[in-house]
Amino acid sequence: MRGREREESSGGNLSGSRRFAFAMRALSRTPVSLTYQNSDLVYEWAENLPPQLSADDVLGAVDDDFLPRLAAERMRGSKQRVMETREPMRFELPVNLQGEVRWFDIWIDPDLDASGVAMGVYSTLIDVTLQKRKEVQLKNLLREVSHRSRNLLAIVLSLASQTARSARSLPGFVGAFSGRLQAIARAQDLVTDRDWQGALLSDLIARQIALFHRDSSLPVTVRGDDLVISPTAALYVGLAIHELAANAIRNGQLESDAGTIDVDFNLQSRADGERTLIIRWSERVGGEAAEEIESLTRKFLESVVPLAVEGSGTLNVSSSHVEYLLNIDGTHIT
Repeated sequence: MRGREREESSGGNLSGSRRFAFAMRALSRTPVSLTYQNSDLVYEWAENLPPQLSADDVLGAVDDDFLPRLAAERMRGSKQRVMETREPMRFELPVNLQGEVRWFDIWIDPDLDASGVAMGVYSTLIDVTLQKRKEVQLKNLLREVSHRSRNLLAIVLSLASQTARSARSLPGFVGAFSGRLQAIARAQDLVTDRDWQGALLSDLIARQIALFHRDSSLPVTVRGDDLVISPTAALYVGLAIHELAANAIRNGQLESDAGTIDVDFNLQSRADGERTLIIRWSERVGGEAAEEIESLTRKFLESVVPLAVEGSGTLNVSSSHVEYLLNIDGTHIT
């Protein structure tokens, strides 16, 4: 049975006033406001108004009395059109209420008498501000993903091109490029895990070394200021660590206990008051001569990576020692 039939059959236990009271109570739990205006567009009734408005502001007033000019003009014009056409209208409208912009999904319906003459308008206003903010956040996120994807693709293409130019054979190219690609991918995973805010230095070192040494205890000692660096810095520092680790493999450092590898992080203040992060990789080769650093590896460490982090890089190689110093501009520290 429908509501009226149930009421009649139950002897009127659920009266119209009780139903209305329940409807108003339910309405108060929603972001929906209901209003009625007469033919002069004067407010005669309003329920569940936005927190920024009170019944005293609205009842007996017109839109121009309490809304910003542009919003009032849009509301007044739309309601006049509804009364003229006798057709409902729907639109969205941003309204500045007490210094805060709120978005409303608005329905306007005509109040027609028996002869079809418009006596006023009913308005339903749904506050969709949270939804709008989420839409903006999603658009910004998609824009950021698109931007970072283009940057990442550019990095990959550059790696492929430079690796190909220095490779002496196809297998050599595949091995070198695959390793560098994995280094970029692992750094990107860390950035993604932190919602694109960057990566923790110690995590970055561990992930890159793990590409070569899969034991739980890494043969690398890490000390110093463990900071989060920017997404861009994370990708390039990850690449630098990969190049150094790959070179250490050639020297046997990550496969034996012959030598030691120390990585230090040091945050310093410059004379101009800005900060600089210094990463120091120190590798001692346990009595065996270190192989000469590949020209492409040296280019990455001394030119490509420092340029990306707005800093400088210095690589020193001797028969028993490999040392790399990377200065990272403070703008890449989050």
